[in-house]
Amino acid sequence: MNRTVAELGFPGRLIAVEGLDGSGKSTQVHLLQKWLEQQGCKVFFSSWNSSALVKSATSRGKKENLLTPTTFSLIHATDFADRYERQLLPLLRAGYIVLCDRYIFTAFARDVVRGVPPDWVRGVYSHAALPDLIFFFKASLEVSLARILDNRPVLKFHEAGMDLQLSTNPYESFRLFQGRIFEQYLAIFMEFNFVMIDANDRIEAQQDVVRRLVSGHIRLADYRTASAT
Repeated sequence: MNRTVAELGFPGRLIAVEGLDGSGKSTQVHLLQKWLEQQGCKVFFSSWNSSALVKSATSRGKKENLLTPTTFSLIHATDFADRYERQLLPLLRAGYIVLCDRYIFTAFARDVVRGVPPDWVRGVYSHAALPDLIFFFKASLEVSLARILDNRPVLKFHEAGMDLQLSTNPYESFRLFQGRIFEQYLAIFMEFNFVMIDANDRIEAQQDVVRRLVSGHIRLADYRTASAT
């Protein structure tokens, strides 16, 4: 089993957030970033599928429905490896608190649901250190779906799992696809010590819990810039 950033002796710390699409995890990690910056901490944010190196290929593959489950998995793994080597590791070595909106566990859940062998997926990400703190935002499927539709009227094709042909109805497909992803998360929940947050709760209440847990787990004074001390 991989070791955490702290166990590897890096001066920085890594925090990851996971959850279903629409769980509100992105809102929470952005609020956490702002709060840590207000505390004067050195902090960096990275999101899933954001590497400039492969983003255009991913977008084209999704748009034209060219991706098999394996190529889908490999493209996301390439994206992660690029960000991991170019961004995450250098900043962890430099003593930053790094926040990741999704980490390797997203692949462990999504790729497996799409039919990729679990051991193969884990092997692809075996180079990655484990986060020091992993928040899992648990929201009901209906709450997640409602939050997505509040921001835009149409579900994205892959977000709804339409490539799996679970249902011709995108909303039903979303429920089936995300429900299976949730089951995969539950299967690895204990193994990776996820910290569960009630994502059906108010945004402010969730953020209070997150801040308290981060403060209890990480000595923030060690990550403040010289000008903030």
